[in-house]
Amino acid sequence: MWRAQAMANRRWRNTVGANEIAQVIHRMVDAMHPIAAQPRVVVAPVRPVTMEDFMRHKPSKFSEKSSPDEADAWLREWEKICRVIDCTDAQKLSFVTFLLVADAEYWWVGMQQLRQTRDEEITWTSFRTKFLEKYFPNSARHEREAEFLTFQ
Repeated sequence: MWRAQAMANRRWRNTVGANEIAQVIHRMVDAMHPIAAQPRVVVAPVRPVTMEDFMRHKPSKFSEKSSPDEADAWLREWEKICRVIDCTDAQKLSFVTFLLVADAEYWWVGMQQLRQTRDEEITWTSFRTKFLEKYFPNSARHEREAEFLTFQ
C-alpha cells in the first residue's frame, strides 16, 4: 500500500513540475509574441556603383577648350548623374577625372602632383573647387550674375 501511495506522490510531483514548466514556456511564448509579430523588412543587398553604371548615362568628356558657361554646365550635368546613381565622393573624383581629356587632363595631373608634394588630401571637394577656379572663375560667375540681374 505504501508503495502505491509513493508512486501516486511521485506522479503528482512530476505533474506539478510539468505544469510549472508548461506555464514558464507559455509565458516565454507570450513575451516573444510581440517581437515575432513585427513585420520583417527585407533589405536588398547594395551593389556598389561602377564605372559602367556611370558611363551608361553617356556623360560628355571635358576639354580645356570649353567656355566658362560650358564648364559650369558640364559640371552641373555630371553632378546630376552622380546624384541619380548615388556615388560616393571617392567615386565622384574617380569618375569625373576619367572624363577630363587633352589639356584639362594635363591640368589635373599637374594639380594632383602639386597637392601630393604639399601633402594635401585630394578629395572630390578639392577637385570641384580647383576646377571651378580654373574653368569658371569668379569673373565669369560675376558676369553671369550681372546678366541675370539685368533680366529682372
